[in-house]
Amino acid sequence: MEPNDWQTFVSKPRKKEYMTEWVVEQVRRYPCLDELLAWASGNGAEAFRAARCLEIVYEWDRPLFWKYKSRFLFAWVQATHRGVRRIYAHLLYRMLEQGEYFPTREEADLWVRTLCEWSIEPGVKVSELVWYLTILNHLSGQVEWAGDMLWQIIEMNDIDCSPGMRALLRRMRKSFKIA
Repeated sequence: MEPNDWQTFVSKPRKKEYMTEWVVEQVRRYPCLDELLAWASGNGAEAFRAARCLEIVYEWDRPLFWKYKSRFLFAWVQATHRGVRRIYAHLLYRMLEQGEYFPTREEADLWVRTLCEWSIEPGVKVSELVWYLTILNHLSGQVEWAGDMLWQIIEMNDIDCSPGMRALLRRMRKSFKIA
């Protein structure tokens, strides 16, 4: 492959083990994520695979990931692909939980508004909602109205939901500050 050829890599499905190996080697040789971040902003399977590559970079080379943190945080709010949103939400949650990122009041308000919008979209999946609600719970200490919205979203999703969603919401009621 050509140096820093993310396009060729994300355009085809790869096994997880091979993907991790290739991404780690790629960032070791060419520590630049510009092209990868551009691909992750799309809406197709390539965007999902690019987001997965960013997740691998976060796991294996945090100093490199931190160089692109502000671009990642900006791109996260604009994500349209549901799989990309899920991966980005998982990364944001980990950053918040581990104390690696402390959003300003304005940023926290933006995250809460965005997560509330995504949480009430038709067809939201359990795998997405779990991260959205967990981040909302985490940010409820910074944004006064986040706790109220969290409760409303849980109640709204509890109506006519699948068994998996029902189990998730029951578990969240027990573990969240709103319980």
